[in-house]
Amino acid sequence: MVISGVFYDGTSSRRRTAQLHVAGGAAAVHADGAELVPYTSLRRLQISSRLGNTPRYIQFPNGAKFETADNDAIDQILADSPWQTLLHRLESRMRYVLLGLAVTIAVSWMFVRHGIPWLAEAAAFALPPSVNARIDQGVLELLDAQLLNPTELDEGTRARIEKRFATFIAQAPEDYAIRVEFRSARNTIGANALALPSGTIIFTDELVRLAQHDDELVAVLAHEMGHVVQRHGLRRALQGSALALLPVLILGDMSSVSSIVTALPIILLELGYSREYEREADAFALATLQRNDIGVHRFIDILQRLERAHRCGDRNDSGTPEKCPDRNGDDDSWAGGYLATHPPTEERVRFFRNAAASPP
Repeated sequence: MVISGVFYDGTSSRRRTAQLHVAGGAAAVHADGAELVPYTSLRRLQISSRLGNTPRYIQFPNGAKFETADNDAIDQILADSPWQTLLHRLESRMRYVLLGLAVTIAVSWMFVRHGIPWLAEAAAFALPPSVNARIDQGVLELLDAQLLNPTELDEGTRARIEKRFATFIAQAPEDYAIRVEFRSARNTIGANALALPSGTIIFTDELVRLAQHDDELVAVLAHEMGHVVQRHGLRRALQGSALALLPVLILGDMSSVSSIVTALPIILLELGYSREYEREADAFALATLQRNDIGVHRFIDILQRLERAHRCGDRNDSGTPEKCPDRNGDDDSWAGGYLATHPPTEERVRFFRNAAASPP
């Protein structure tokens, strides 16, 4: 078989009229009676796919290229070449195209569902403590500027709570510098606690007033320490910035993901952690309470009181539904977000009660 076309030698842009000679499972290029490329096995050639009536090319191992508009002739070569037939069928038949699309979608979904979280976890634990500290400082400054106010708790109350917390903070792994900050959030997030990446844990005055025993606050502290130790804040932020994962993982450099500082307050307050992260933090809190002989009912009590306060949008210190005033939809949105990002309180209560009933 002889096919007419043009030839490029691979070393210059010179175009030359030539013929492709195909015989015995091999192809050669001739022009003006001279052999430009010797016979080469078709197995070693790269033949472009058919796309309408556009010209196709045959690439030789030495970089030379033969181009032709005789698509039917190229199709005949592929049909006569068993090693090319499968690829040609895959590219030319719709069912194979759809199968390839389905596989691509499935692989993409698996990467988003499992690959990105895995990369985010690896990147979060690869970052040095100094980077986490810079993120902590930036996030705290943003929170103070937008949502939080200086604490209104008296010095005695803060000193008492800090003294009670000291024993548990000392149990944190050496890599985590846990410290507690108090802030007022009367007109914003109400009774709440937030864990920042490097170990800063914020307790709002409203949460302190909601607690009826200091061990309830210890239980919340243990839960937030679980978020810090598992690096949930960074992992959640990195998952939302998937393109930043590879530079962080390879270089340990935060310059390409500086937007994380801006994103973290939104993640912590509006999107929250995933329910899986919340369950991990609950498991950490349970282990901490059991190790220190604190009854799990302390966490159960504050959880139930928090749910009442958040579900009704109550921002006073009682957490009782009877004192919930009427709220419009916008004002309730923050409470709905809190409840939506945590496992149902009943499920969490059941988890702690089952743990209390089981032998250690």
